[in-house]
Amino acid sequence: MEKITLELPLVGVKVLNDSVDGFEDVDVYHGVSYCDAVRLATFGEELLVKPGSIGVCKWAPAVLGLKAPENEFERSLLPRFEAPIAGLYIAHPSRFPEDTEPDVVIVRGRPGQMKQVMDALSEAALQRAYYGEIGKTALGVVDRRFSLKVMLSYVTNRVMAYLRRWKRFDDLIRAAMRTQVLTSGLERVLKSTVADMSMCRNSTVIPFEESAGNVSFFCVGGISWGCNSPANMTSGFPYRLIEGVHNRLEYPGKRDS
Repeated sequence: MEKITLELPLVGVKVLNDSVDGFEDVDVYHGVSYCDAVRLATFGEELLVKPGSIGVCKWAPAVLGLKAPENEFERSLLPRFEAPIAGLYIAHPSRFPEDTEPDVVIVRGRPGQMKQVMDALSEAALQRAYYGEIGKTALGVVDRRFSLKVMLSYVTNRVMAYLRRWKRFDDLIRAAMRTQVLTSGLERVLKSTVADMSMCRNSTVIPFEESAGNVSFFCVGGISWGCNSPANMTSGFPYRLIEGVHNRLEYPGKRDS
């Protein structure tokens, strides 16, 4: 069968509901966002994201169940893991302990590569609960390539990729995102216009909760903090689905099993 070649490694995520027992020796992530933690795992780090790990992003802690929603803004972030989640272990699937499998595998690539992965899995393996909602998924909108919202997503991602070159802009984004009022206002604008929470909710929570694959455009954080290419898309799949097509995937660092 035809191989599917990806430029980025897969990243596995294990949701640790009750405790981090067995992962105590893993480096605890301390940084700006979940997108950034996935970026580090992409390039070989093995990390544990725990309550208090994420210092700037106002979306991810509540979405990932690392804290209970405390205000109207956080309660509006749906779907989300029910708190308390003890942590999330993030690493290449090959680095997972021998008796542990990822719950979700994050796959990123160009739209054509994402289509190859989806075709290999079949439409029945993809989530339908949020079909057509561009904030949460590209499913149901990606085929309408030249719709206003899709084009706005592409333009926004390219602008963010250009601006992230300047440290002063990154400092400005970090300062802004520490402000609850501004973050809440931005969420109201973004949620029905462009992709939102692309790595934490769309590529982790939705695949886990729906037991099905999901494909998404990147959000502002996925581009600026996750350093993803605006030409790519992100996706998340339950491990059992990726395991079924793993022999067809080629990516950096792959180990034959």
